[in-house]
Amino acid sequence: MSRWSDSQTWNFDLSPQAGEAVNIPKGLHLLVDIDATPVLSFVNVEGSLIFAPDSDPNHHRTFNAHYILVKGGYMEVGTENHRYTSKLTITMHSSKYDANLPIFGNKVIGVHYGTLEMHGVKRSHTWTDLKQTAEAGANSIVLNDITGGVPLDWQVGEEIVIASTDFNGRNAEQRTIASISNSN
Repeated sequence: MSRWSDSQTWNFDLSPQAGEAVNIPKGLHLLVDIDATPVLSFVNVEGSLIFAPDSDPNHHRTFNAHYILVKGGYMEVGTENHRYTSKLTITMHSSKYDANLPIFGNKVIGVHYGTLEMHGVKRSHTWTDLKQTAEAGANSIVLNDITGGVPLDWQVGEEIVIASTDFNGRNAEQRTIASISNSN
């Protein structure tokens, strides 16, 4: 397995710089072992792009690109049996006016005859629904009762997305949980 931090991976040249494209050819298994990448223009994965968790659950790694295309390759952020247990932010840097990858669009992780595995810390609930309407910009929400007797494990400081109630996904809102109260 090759490591991003190893100059041998890049033929003893500099590792990819801001604005450059990266090709991961068939047969190359590339482990992202650096804390942050520059903003890459394009990442083409025909081999493997692997993010392994750090032993410190609070360690935060960032990966930045305009487009990632898993083209017959494999991209892994944890597996079902070996979950990604530290923090990772993958940021796609494009706007709706930037060029599109045919079929996929822009600001995208596209998969074409490849495999994308993303398995983080196991959670009791990854989604729920609202008990009452939350107006745009609201600073509190009321959730429906959680079924199954398993308590909600969301934590202060985590981010959630409140989905749009219409067909325009751009009307969704991202919020950081500031406090949690249980009114049962």
